[in-house]
Amino acid sequence: MDKSENIEIIERDYARQPLTAEEVESIFGKDEIAPFLNARHAIYKERKWAEQLPDVQELIPLIIAEPNLLRRPILRKGTQVVIGFDQEKYRQLLIGD
Repeated sequence: MDKSENIEIIERDYARQPLTAEEVESIFGKDEIAPFLNARHAIYKERKWAEQLPDVQELIPLIIAEPNLLRRPILRKGTQVVIGFDQEKYRQLLIGD
């Protein structure tokens, strides 16, 4: 049996169904926040976040209002996470090979 048959994937379009503060926090988990952020976004550049990121509690409402501040896609399985498009890392995360 193919291991991928037992995988449930939940797809979410942030533009159509905005994230809640709790969901944003769950996306970050206990991981460092910087890799989750879209460094090409105008807000990121204007606020010079490459130099200093704001506190998480300040970031959350900004991400809810402008979900494109998050890089996508984000795949999380337990404590493991893959950010951005990387087909090989997806496969490793989802089926463990």
